[in-house]
Amino acid sequence: MRCLIVRFKDCEGPGTLLDSLQARNYRITYHNAYDERVHIVPAAHQMFDLVVFLGGPQTVHDPNQHKFFKPWLELASHLVSMKDKKVIGICLGSQILATVLGAKVYEGEKGPEVGFSDVKLVNPSHPAFSKLNGTSSFPAFHLHEDIFEIPKGADHLLQGSFYSNQMFGYEDRVFGIQCHLEVTENMLNVWKNIHSEFIKKAGWIPGPETEDLRSQMERAGRALFEGILEL
Repeated sequence: MRCLIVRFKDCEGPGTLLDSLQARNYRITYHNAYDERVHIVPAAHQMFDLVVFLGGPQTVHDPNQHKFFKPWLELASHLVSMKDKKVIGICLGSQILATVLGAKVYEGEKGPEVGFSDVKLVNPSHPAFSKLNGTSSFPAFHLHEDIFEIPKGADHLLQGSFYSNQMFGYEDRVFGIQCHLEVTENMLNVWKNIHSEFIKKAGWIPGPETEDLRSQMERAGRALFEGILEL
C-alpha cells in the first residue's frame, strides 16, 4: 500500500497519523506543496492508495491563489471519482476536499477558532468511529478561520460548538477533518511559536490544562485514524 502526504507548510506534518500508517506498512511519499520548485507527478492519483492533504495557511477560496491550488484540486477531484482510493484532508486539506465535492468554503463569520474545545460525534454508529469505544465527545485542537459546508451526499460526522462543521465523510473513503486531531506535544509547542500572531489574534492563551487536553485528543484522534484506515 502506498500513501502520499501533501504538506502545505513545513511545520504541519501527519503527527500521530503517521504511526497508524507505519503500523500498516504503508510506503509513504511526502510532497511539499509550498516548495514551488517541485511539481506533483501527473499520474499521482493512480500511484497511491491513500492520499493525505494536511493543513496550511493558504486560502482555497481566494481567487488570487487559484494557480497554486489548481494541481491539488485536480488531484483531489481524480481521487474522489476513483472508488478504490481513500483520502484524508485535515484543516486546509478538508477545505480542498469540500471544494471538489461542490461545497462552499469561506471565512467564518465569528472569526478565527483557535485552542481546545470539544467536538461531538454526530452519528456515533458510523464505522469511522468503531475504535472510539462509545466515546461521544472529546477535545480537539482548532487553528483556522476558514470553514466548509457539508458537501451534498456526505455525512456530517463531528460537530463543534464554535463552528459546527468539523468533519465529514463521503462514501466511507473520503474524510475531511477541519480540526486538528493529529497534533503531538512537540508539534503543538512549535505551532505556538510559528502561529503566534494568529493565536494572539484569536485570543487563545494556553493554560496549564493544555497538555492534558492534547493528551485526551491524541487518544481519540489515534482511535479515529485507526477506524478510518480499517474501512
